[in-house]
Amino acid sequence: MDPNLNPLQERAVIAETLLSSAARLIRSRTELEVIKGVCESLCAASSHIKLAWTWFGPLATPVIRPQVYAGSARDYAADLVLDRNFLTELGPAFRTLKGEAPQSFQVSSWSLFTPWRVAARDYGARSVLAVPLHSSFSDQAGIFVLYADEPTYFDAVGAGLFVALGALFSSVLGASAEFAALKQAVNSDALTGVLNRHALPIVERRIARHSLYDPKAFVFVVDLDHFKQVNDQHGHPVGDLVLKRAAQAMRSLLRRDDDLMRWGGEEFLVCLSSASLGDALTVAEKLRHGIETLQDPIAVTASIGVAEVMPQRRLEDSIAIADQALYEAKNTGRNKVCFKG
Repeated sequence: MDPNLNPLQERAVIAETLLSSAARLIRSRTELEVIKGVCESLCAASSHIKLAWTWFGPLATPVIRPQVYAGSARDYAADLVLDRNFLTELGPAFRTLKGEAPQSFQVSSWSLFTPWRVAARDYGARSVLAVPLHSSFSDQAGIFVLYADEPTYFDAVGAGLFVALGALFSSVLGASAEFAALKQAVNSDALTGVLNRHALPIVERRIARHSLYDPKAFVFVVDLDHFKQVNDQHGHPVGDLVLKRAAQAMRSLLRRDDDLMRWGGEEFLVCLSSASLGDALTVAEKLRHGIETLQDPIAVTASIGVAEVMPQRRLEDSIAIADQALYEAKNTGRNKVCFKG
């Protein structure tokens, strides 16, 4: 151990730096930015810590790649890939992921594990500590890994401070996962699983056009024809199944980045980004045909109104125009697509 290193002073400096940086970062950053900011503060607080990185994901992952990293050895982390095999499962990353208590490992240019030889030779690493990350909201897990330039650094300073920091990261990640799930629940239709009206502001930001030079975008209002008769003649359980099947059919025909939401009752809203008018009408016709071919539980058809999202115009205005096109489709025989410019 470096005789100039005072473990008590080292712990105090790190703890003070982390507390002040965490309080500042959490107020205004995303979860990964918070973790990266704290890792950067940690490495800046101690010249002995050469690298701090984290990974978070499925417990049974076959490979680990650092997602957030900081320190003078950040280039090492950027290229690091830990494939799960007999040798790596003996190391701290996978052992910690499997639930073993954190313990430091000494590394050197003679280490059997190639990445450790590189870390020691090129970046001066002499010891490694991995602590667990947990999510109280999901079944995912992770690790927080640190590299120091002293062989007994983590034994002298103590793993407790870094385990506590891992608990902070776990709380940040858990809260983020919970918020994402709540946001998804608020913006999703319980019956069909697609978005609901509450998601409109999010969708509008995605397809808004600020000038004529922005890629064209279109909205469709899709209405299942004579749906009241479906409920009256076959009952609401059958009607619910029709809505679910129609939503599934449309979702399967749209691109991943296109948005589908249940607009209300038997109406759906489709938001198509980066498409020409010809492409939009082709997609709308595919949706109409896809619904028409549904036979389970009963056959239904759909009328579709299409409108372009105009630059510097509220999305609600374009939806209103698509509604007018929908009424034209319904008034001229139903089971058709109409466009209104």
